[in-house]
Amino acid sequence: MADLCGYMGGKWRYIILKPGQTVFFMPGMVHFVFQVCESQTLALGGHILQWSDIRRWMEVVLAQMRNPAITNEDMKQSVLKYVCAVVMLVKARVEEGEVE
Repeated sequence: MADLCGYMGGKWRYIILKPGQTVFFMPGMVHFVFQVCESQTLALGGHILQWSDIRRWMEVVLAQMRNPAITNEDMKQSVLKYVCAVVMLVKARVEEGEVE
């Protein structure tokens, strides 16, 4: 991502996206989205699970279940779907011999 502005000197960081640019947050990353008033804004969100991050993702999910106030998602509704998806992913990797 070229030509992006961002403050990296402290605890807070920001980025101004230009049309067509994308930003990815690792599981558990606290983030906020602000709209620039002069232009229209479209923000989409979703869950992306990377094999290399399953352990961290599970730690985040467990923390969210213990303390629902740390997420804006109803974990009672969604957690079973996420965990089932991870179980299928792990089973497939084991069957392919890619995991001990």
